Amino acid sequence: MRDCDVLIAGAGPAGCATAMLAARGGLSTVVLDRPQPAQSWAGETLPPGMENLVRSVFGADILSEINHRPAFGTRSVWGSSALVETDFLANPLGEGWILDRARFDAVAREIVLAQGVDIIRVGHIGPPARGSSAWHLDLGDGACLRARFLVDASGRSGALLRRLRTRRIAADRQIAILSAYPDDGDTYCGTTVEAVAEGWWYTTPLPHGRRVLAYMTDADLWRHGTRCWHELLRETHHVGRCAGQRALFARPAVYPAGTAQAEHLAGDDWLVVGDAAMSFDPLSSQGLASAIVMGAKAGEAIAHPDRGEAFAAWAEEYRMLFAEHSDMRTFYARLERRWPHSAFWQRRHEPDHAAIRLRGTATC
Repeated sequence: MRDCDVLIAGAGPAGCATAMLAARGGLSTVVLDRPQPAQSWAGETLPPGMENLVRSVFGADILSEINHRPAFGTRSVWGSSALVETDFLANPLGEGWILDRARFDAVAREIVLAQGVDIIRVGHIGPPARGSSAWHLDLGDGACLRARFLVDASGRSGALLRRLRTRRIAADRQIAILSAYPDDGDTYCGTTVEAVAEGWWYTTPLPHGRRVLAYMTDADLWRHGTRCWHELLRETHHVGRCAGQRALFARPAVYPAGTAQAEHLAGDDWLVVGDAAMSFDPLSSQGLASAIVMGAKAGEAIAHPDRGEAFAAWAEEYRMLFAEHSDMRTFYARLERRWPHSAFWQRRHEPDHAAIRLRGTATC
């Protein structure tokens, strides 16, 4: 039986950020890294203004042009058929970043290890059992960990949430039908977004000569396969041209991409963070930066001498973040009025009742 102060299930950016700040606060911290099947959310970006926040958590080495590439703007076809460019050169917060997400996560883990955090690769995480003063977690093959505090940073799956007697509440059923492939698209170094009748597309050039292309719609509106994905791509005004000819031979896969929130974010000796706590619409480019910032603040709260007060402030900040995201999501959806009979857009033009209900659930 091994003991630690804080046990974090999940070695992604949120889990690593939580571990960094908990360890800086003097707590012995262990992170469980459970390798997932090869699937990545390609096209991850950091919007302008996030670079310094990310570096403040992980240090200067987390971002470099060797692994990632600067983003100089965004282009959108939204509310009309015109392609409109927003240049980051005019943004006082500076440029953004297009990430090699696998490399970003690997460097974050290396930095966490250097901070003195233990990362254990596991193939199995059993249900947590609460003892009189600690959590007990079975890792298989007779291995067991005992921790005074438990963190679920396992992503959208929320692997531990159900076992903590809480649940994730979805505001929508959005999915991404997505593919990454060798890039032969245009030379624009930024994300291009185009609204269509039952959803929207985006394409982004990735580091190391690849590109991502995704069609976003609701799960109940997608009853088709790869062939339909290609046919819908041919109907776009701009994204198809930007994405290149190889897009027509790409083989997409389906990923969850909805907005959701955990019913409860924390208890006396546990909390959830990152996508397990809140997942955001990819249109906002908010998910990764929010996961890192709120993960760091979770680590600070765990190490705080008055956890109750710290958790309440942290949960309130998460609630406000979700409310702002919901308001912006509705605002941008209502800018698109070209398809008044579209189920996808009708749902987003109405008051966001699910998101409004979720605003009140970010409690400890």
